[in-house]
Amino acid sequence: MRILVLQTTRMGDVLQTSPLIRGIRERYPDAHIAVLVRRMGRAVAERHPDIDEVIVYEEDELFLDLRANDSERLLRAYDLAEERIRALREEGFDLAYNVTHSIASAMLLKLAGIPKVVGAHLSDEGQFVLRGAWTTYFFTSIFHREYNDLNLCDISRHFEPGVSPPRLVFEVRDADRAAADALLERRGVPRDAFLVCMQLGASEENKRWSEAHFARLARLLRDRYQARILLVGVREEAVLGEVFEGHAPGLAVPLYGETTIPELGALLERARVLVTNDTGTMHIAAAVNCPVALVSVGHVHYRETGPYGEGHCAVEWRRDNLGTGHEVPGGLDERELVQPEHALRAVECALRFRETGRVEPVADMPELAPIDLYVTCFAPDGCLEYYPALRRPMTQRDFLRCAYRLMWLDHLGGEGRNVEAQQRESIQRLLRCHDGPDAEAVRAWMRELDGDFEGLAQLAQRGVGATDGLLDHLRGGGGMAKAKDLVAALMALDEEMRIHSELHPPCRPLIGIARFERDNLEGADPLVLAEATLAIYQACRDRADLLRRKLELIAESRA
Repeated sequence: MRILVLQTTRMGDVLQTSPLIRGIRERYPDAHIAVLVRRMGRAVAERHPDIDEVIVYEEDELFLDLRANDSERLLRAYDLAEERIRALREEGFDLAYNVTHSIASAMLLKLAGIPKVVGAHLSDEGQFVLRGAWTTYFFTSIFHREYNDLNLCDISRHFEPGVSPPRLVFEVRDADRAAADALLERRGVPRDAFLVCMQLGASEENKRWSEAHFARLARLLRDRYQARILLVGVREEAVLGEVFEGHAPGLAVPLYGETTIPELGALLERARVLVTNDTGTMHIAAAVNCPVALVSVGHVHYRETGPYGEGHCAVEWRRDNLGTGHEVPGGLDERELVQPEHALRAVECALRFRETGRVEPVADMPELAPIDLYVTCFAPDGCLEYYPALRRPMTQRDFLRCAYRLMWLDHLGGEGRNVEAQQRESIQRLLRCHDGPDAEAVRAWMRELDGDFEGLAQLAQRGVGATDGLLDHLRGGGGMAKAKDLVAALMALDEEMRIHSELHPPCRPLIGIARFERDNLEGADPLVLAEATLAIYQACRDRADLLRRKLELIAESRA
């Protein structure tokens, strides 16, 4: 068995794919596992012991040639694409996992002729399709982030059903540790110092917390812990360190460009905490068990892409709207909104978990009212949870997000052992981190939400009945004119469901995924398409009914 994992986005994304690769190795212990990554992901992939081969794939040169108004460069682009496709074909892969989710990656796998693909792919008709229930869930969950409670690592590791250990994989070697120790010695940093690493960079400007705020936080950490501050990052980020230096002269040791990726991992092993924006460095820290204090600003959704593992903390300016894959709230203004004192709370929270191993939410305070503060821990259901570090009243959105998590893990197949017992324990642990809600609030939420989802289940059941009628017609050899009328009735029903989602927003994730599944159908055989459509309506009905049961389970637990 020869298996390819395709992950051609950023370095951090390659690390987030590492639990999936570990799960693939568990499922296929004797397989040859190769990964296709961009150059920036190579160092991470080479430190995953379950990977047999790293294939470096750079798209930039090819795409620049394709876009150039130059016939010779266009020809060169086609020659390069043909060469890469031929190389993949010659590898003779039997199975591919595509966790890049792009049309380009799907096209590459299709042209490579790999017989089985999980994830984004092209159908025989050339249509972009998603293979696998968890793949479809990920692709649609970003449009309803307020109800997604699952980290990207947990979603992608379920692409391969199994018992994949819930942790990132990155191997640090003794030579890396020796190099990190030598670097600290050259820079005059004692071996027993309280090391705090800071990563000031990020992929986009709006994702970078203010350098002035980083500097003020560094002063607080020096005063509180006698911390030695190390500024880490690539050489191009040194300009950010210069801004930091202007606000806090001589306070930090800049190490821009002075470590390889593995040596950075060794340095983070030594650190007490990493304070960071949403970066690849954050994922390296999580992989080597360094506590992370994530200052989540700009176009970031930490529940999806935050540090994976226990005892990390995320601080974010409170948002009324979490946004979608197309529009994420938070711009340059957020660089200044989260204050250094807020970030200090995140550091304290991460350090406290390291000492106690428990989530211990504290009473809310007026000065913390503008922020959200969460700490990570694996829930009894086996997936990562961001637990509130500030005890506040549970809102209806919290209530519904919990129910959606339980429903999806049950419906899609999570850890698969004692599901109800695990979920009851998960509910109790989450409720202990909130104040309330009182019984009257729960009853009011249940009346509203149960009616919303019951109405959706009834609409989906009408779809089941109408599709059954279409199947009877097709199997009986009926004419296409009648079939078109039946299909038109289904399209009208789909519009009713869309309107239901607009009138009842809690139903949007279920209706959105059903519409996406309809648009994602493969083939041209009317009978096959009708059978797949029937399964979609049945799944929508079952999800709505299951969600109603999960809401009842939470309400019972609260009582």
